[in-house]
Amino acid sequence: MFLALSGGAVIAQSSQQGQAAPGMSAAQTQVLAEQVFQAALADRLAAVIAAESAEFADRMAILYLSDGSGPDWRAEVMRIHDPARVSGLLLGALQTRLAGNPVAAARLRALLGPTGVTAATDGRGLELAARMQLARPATLAATARRLEGDLARGTPELAAIARIMRQGDPVTERLAARMNRDIAFARGFAEGGGFDFPTASEDVAADLWMQEPELVAEITARSELALYAAFVPLGAAAIDHIATARTMPRARAVSAILALAEGDVLDQLAAESGRAAARRHEGSPL
Repeated sequence: MFLALSGGAVIAQSSQQGQAAPGMSAAQTQVLAEQVFQAALADRLAAVIAAESAEFADRMAILYLSDGSGPDWRAEVMRIHDPARVSGLLLGALQTRLAGNPVAAARLRALLGPTGVTAATDGRGLELAARMQLARPATLAATARRLEGDLARGTPELAAIARIMRQGDPVTERLAARMNRDIAFARGFAEGGGFDFPTASEDVAADLWMQEPELVAEITARSELALYAAFVPLGAAAIDHIATARTMPRARAVSAILALAEGDVLDQLAAESGRAAARRHEGSPL
């Protein structure tokens, strides 16, 4: 009924230790997970997830809280999305995903080599830095105005960004992650007794699918804005170089396993946030 990017149950950090991919020891799997974590700049991703949690809190409050959002609710969601905690969850989710997929683990091990260290050429750090800045509403609005002006002029940099957007269908992947996250929040809200009537994930999914055109437009615009903020100052030639780097096997393999791990973690955080919203809905202290 809905796109299942994470492909499994929400993963708790405590269950992720000591697992190994077949043919690899638990220690080797852990080392590989740490290499992927470093190659994917997952510590910076954790900080971005934390920074974007206020927007997530506000969006969920509109749907689930009668009194809307506010500083205390955002602070509660931020505690759940604490960057140090998210960083640990991402590392644990990477280890679990690698342990559960020996083919991917073996391929990544070969691609990363003994150290996993390489010169970053795919612009991942710049994009994460841009997302961090765009988590500030004023910066988001100002950047959107600049993008609108450049769209009217049709610059070469925007054409290069469009080429990146066409690679690998990122909007579909992010749509799946968005829907799964919203469903996980609803599940947590239900588990916490927030609903006054029985509800099912299928009903939430059906409601989300009714919003698909709007969600696709929103996700597309936000993705383009992050790429614009990150890469336009570099020029079209550099953007094309980044686009090429992102098609390389190493970059694609790292991005694929990170997307799965990130989906697992976001689902867990969303379910926890849903339970926190249910407690607030019932009038108990956060």
